[in-house]
Amino acid sequence: MKQLALFGGFFFACCLLAFTAVAGPEALPSGKEMKEVVPPPPPLCEWGGFYIGLHGGGQFGHSETNDLDDYYFLARHHFGYSESGFNGGGQVGYNFQLGRIVLGPEFDVGYMNLDGSGIEPQPSRPPGVGTGSSESDFYTTLRGRIGYALNCHGDWLLYATGGAIGVNYHTRFMAVENNVCGIDASTTDFDWGYTFGGGIERRLGRHWSIKAEYLYFGLTEQSFSGVENKAFGNRYTFEGETAGHILRGGLNFRF
Repeated sequence: MKQLALFGGFFFACCLLAFTAVAGPEALPSGKEMKEVVPPPPPLCEWGGFYIGLHGGGQFGHSETNDLDDYYFLARHHFGYSESGFNGGGQVGYNFQLGRIVLGPEFDVGYMNLDGSGIEPQPSRPPGVGTGSSESDFYTTLRGRIGYALNCHGDWLLYATGGAIGVNYHTRFMAVENNVCGIDASTTDFDWGYTFGGGIERRLGRHWSIKAEYLYFGLTEQSFSGVENKAFGNRYTFEGETAGHILRGGLNFRF
């Protein structure tokens, strides 16, 4: 009886092996099925390469005029006033990427109006009013950027930036006495200075991104002079300077 049971078990095992051999191994899934089952890995932060874009916003700040030669008996007298205006233009740059660190140069060019004026305060006002003013049009910046990708799958880049700024800057001092122009001194020059700040950029798909940016800037002093419209014809020298803040948004296209 025991031998019969062993023989039956052996026969059943042989039948099972034979069935497995005839049926063959289980079919492997096709490449198409594997792609459907195993999703591709999410893309890494891809900020590298050339980009171009547009920006627009505004700026506001403070301008000063320094009366160096005592035109109103106030030798080396500083007086200041607020200035503000529109800021807009285009930019081009290149990003190098080292892991989550993104850095590279950026160059932008456009229009910025340093529009402001102020009256020189006087302790005892003579029969005249002296006014300092500033304005500008064309401007450019040459800056470096260094940033950190906050979240590779969220596409956010937080960055700091700094470099040089140049502005086609017009500054002026004009005095009117008894309805007659006493002096009109001014100069227009492409004035360089410094700028620094930071921003945050958000990718919108593979090529597009938007950004919000803040920059502080300061221009070097401009020296100018004019001849007094009187019999003596004395020449008086002045200095003008401006510093301010730029707030702007931008749109970039990455190649």
